[in-house]
Amino acid sequence: MTSLLTNTSAMTALTTLKSIASQLDITSNRVSTGQRVSNASDNAAYWSIATTIRTDNASLGAVKDALGLGSSAVDTAYTGVNNIITSLQNLRSKLQTATASTVDRTKVQEEVKAILAQIKAYADSSVSNGQNWLSVDSSDQTTYKNTQQVVAGFSRDKTGAITFSTVDIDVSSIRLYDKAASVTAATAAKLVAGTAFSGTANLSGSNSASLSITVNGGAAESIALDATAMAGVAADLTKVTKDELLSAINKSIANNTNLAGKVTASLDESGRLSLQTTETGADKSISITGGAVDIGFGATPVSATGTASSTTGVAGAGGILDSGATRITDIDITAANANINDLITAVDKAVAAVTTAGTKLGAKKTQIDTQVGFVDALMKANTRTIGTLVDADIEEESTKLKALQTQQQLGIQALSIANSSSQNVLSLFR
Repeated sequence: MTSLLTNTSAMTALTTLKSIASQLDITSNRVSTGQRVSNASDNAAYWSIATTIRTDNASLGAVKDALGLGSSAVDTAYTGVNNIITSLQNLRSKLQTATASTVDRTKVQEEVKAILAQIKAYADSSVSNGQNWLSVDSSDQTTYKNTQQVVAGFSRDKTGAITFSTVDIDVSSIRLYDKAASVTAATAAKLVAGTAFSGTANLSGSNSASLSITVNGGAAESIALDATAMAGVAADLTKVTKDELLSAINKSIANNTNLAGKVTASLDESGRLSLQTTETGADKSISITGGAVDIGFGATPVSATGTASSTTGVAGAGGILDSGATRITDIDITAANANINDLITAVDKAVAAVTTAGTKLGAKKTQIDTQVGFVDALMKANTRTIGTLVDADIEEESTKLKALQTQQQLGIQALSIANSSSQNVLSLFR
């Protein structure tokens, strides 16, 4: 049937042409962008997953940068340590030379001073990104950390929670110099008797004495010195010695929950009784009252009284080369009491300690380099995952594009033919 009002063939051709045009737009977009999922509307699930992985890859990129900075810092410290070891070996050779009786120690000392200055300069110059792990000031708590952390990993669990892993460098074990080494350490509160304990005390029967001890501003605690307290401590209760009395006081302190671990009693070199807090700091204090037995705080039967408080300060642990048995900063072979063999031993210990520091740095360098390789591989794996989800197969899409272009041309021709049929009918009425 041929109709002048309804051209069914043309309508069919037009519908097909519109469908081809729509597919052609999609395929053209895939070819031009290289992605089959470029928007959430293309595939919401794949787009969401790919977006999350891209975010994770960006975080891994930041981790990789952090590892690079950490590796640089470790490299810098390791280079400084290597140079210092060489200088220490040179220092040992100079000291070995000074053992000969014919050598002018004054001249050798000049060389020693130069080497020591060179070692200090190496440590002071080992700075990376504003950080120096070899020459520190542990008293500056705003900038110094015993442990430096290098961000080494990033992960996201199934709940979306993010965690970061780190490579920890123990700076306290590799520092060579510490400006805080010479800072006065904080002290404990200490109370010393005015006179030495003399003779013996009779604490038999009902004889007794008591001491009231207050520690760190707490409540006063009473310590009884009687036959019960001396049980198992004194051999003769009628003649209690100063050592037995000291043992009884410490025993009673240990049995008191408010004093145990906070204060200890001892005798100084003069035989005077002293009480001292176990903790240091400006807030530590101790006071004592009482006593019917003369234990050095006052004559019998006058009560024994006294107070004491602590001082504050920063205790610098020091570095490998400026403290303890490995201290080399003040070597002077011209001093009257200089023992070359002892100095050589100190340098040997310093070489061993610095070598250990270098070993630790080398291990951390290997760990960081390995982690860099892992993060790089992980980023590439994530990129491949994203590609699997959203990338278009360009060969397939290009072939499809050509086919759709051909179909479009045929559709246009079909539409033209369908429209021409109506014209043929109209020509009959001319």
